[in-house]
Amino acid sequence: MKPISPIIKPEPLHVQAYKYIQNYLLDNEFSPGERLTELGLAAMLGVSRGPVREAVRLLIHDGLLVQKGVHIYVFDPTFDDVIDVYLCKERLEPLAAKLSAQHMSQASHDTLLDIINRTKQALEQDEKRNIVNFNTEFHDLIIQSSGNKQLIQFMNLIHAKNLYMRNNILSNYDRRDHFFEEHVRITDAIINGDGEQAELEMKMHIQNDINMLGTIFKSNQKDDSK
Repeated sequence: MKPISPIIKPEPLHVQAYKYIQNYLLDNEFSPGERLTELGLAAMLGVSRGPVREAVRLLIHDGLLVQKGVHIYVFDPTFDDVIDVYLCKERLEPLAAKLSAQHMSQASHDTLLDIINRTKQALEQDEKRNIVNFNTEFHDLIIQSSGNKQLIQFMNLIHAKNLYMRNNILSNYDRRDHFFEEHVRITDAIINGDGEQAELEMKMHIQNDINMLGTIFKSNQKDDSK
């Protein structure tokens, strides 16, 4: 008897709706604080309101949408919201870097170096979207390579918010050359198996992001007061 190909079931509509709306949010198609309606989202996606309602519930759980009374709004992070997420990153990602220096495979070493090379090219060509995407790949690979299931689970809890903040707040920040140099130093430490140095470099990297975030929010406050 010939081997039978496994049946591939299509994803449920609410899962498809969830992914589409999440991508819209991460790609800045909706403005922070914008009010959304189930009817409008259903019309946009060409589905009924049922799957959209479930998708919205999941996105509220992710923190990308916020419910106020009967209305749904796009998450509009305050300075405290952003700092809360980055303080978690400051504690967990240095540990991930340290563990990755001990556990990362040769294949992942090659992938990490490839991300560094692609980031360099994206910076040279001023490809902002790719810069953000490669930044995400860099951090995700280090977290996944830590080998610590609990750490990975904790980071997954803030993953969607972290992506949203990175795409909506950090996509135009003026720290490009510095962040790339920091990524190179983190990569060197991991590949050399120097966990202590990898931990230190990642901690300084996240702290620099936190300092930069403070500058961004202060600048925005000055602009709003004009």
